[in-house]
Amino acid sequence: MLRNLLVWLIVTAMFVNASTKIMPLGDSITYDDTYADKEHPRPAGKRSGYRNYLWYFLKDAGLDIDFVGSQKAGQDIKPPFDPDNEGHPGWTSFDIADHAYEYMVQSRPNVVLLHIGTNDRTTTSPYGVELILNEIDQYEIDYHTHVKVYVALIIDRKEHDGRIDIFNRRLNDMLKKRIALGDDIVIVDMYHGAGLTSSDYADNTHPNDHGYYKMARVWYHALMANGFGDPLHAFPTTLVPTEYIQSTKINDQAGVIEFITEVPDAGIQF
Repeated sequence: MLRNLLVWLIVTAMFVNASTKIMPLGDSITYDDTYADKEHPRPAGKRSGYRNYLWYFLKDAGLDIDFVGSQKAGQDIKPPFDPDNEGHPGWTSFDIADHAYEYMVQSRPNVVLLHIGTNDRTTTSPYGVELILNEIDQYEIDYHTHVKVYVALIIDRKEHDGRIDIFNRRLNDMLKKRIALGDDIVIVDMYHGAGLTSSDYADNTHPNDHGYYKMARVWYHALMANGFGDPLHAFPTTLVPTEYIQSTKINDQAGVIEFITEVPDAGIQF
């Protein structure tokens, strides 16, 4: 009985405003690469995808954000935005999984925006996405930190692709199971929510500028609907996973949050 009582703590922390690190993670749809770029490649500085629009939305909301990743694309876009990302044209979910842990250690994101699976042409299984999430979980354990992952049900092709439809349904089922087990995942229905039409594509696979604007809007609403615009309230989950937090008491005026948490096996790192 005494041991059980000792695993409860009351933590009081004054919130200090700091940039939230967001990693846009995925393939060419994240980086911004089209079929036309294979013959007449645009400079990296001209490639922005949904990222510039999402940046504008978040900045207009008054949020302090930092896009992170080993890739840089869009640095010549006006108005300027943070071009850092982890988009890799042509990569499958399995390719991303092979490097996911490395990317997490390198960039230390608080939030991951994952849109991957378009290139998984030989399978309708979301197993590659599950491997990515496993790597992120391992990073959280090893570094005693917490990452919120927004996983997209990926956009369709201009000409409807039945494989993507099946992939998304299986991906959705897998994600719901992980969420039920306590994984801090938000399912983002880009497949239906972006509302892409044939005029929103640059080719059969990649959105054009207007299509990317629609994608950014879906990401933005998903972020804001899940407490992203309220960092004080979200602060406890930067220390421990949500399932360990028992109660919170918030003084918005003073910028102070008090919460009761069970100590996870990995401990709490301040």
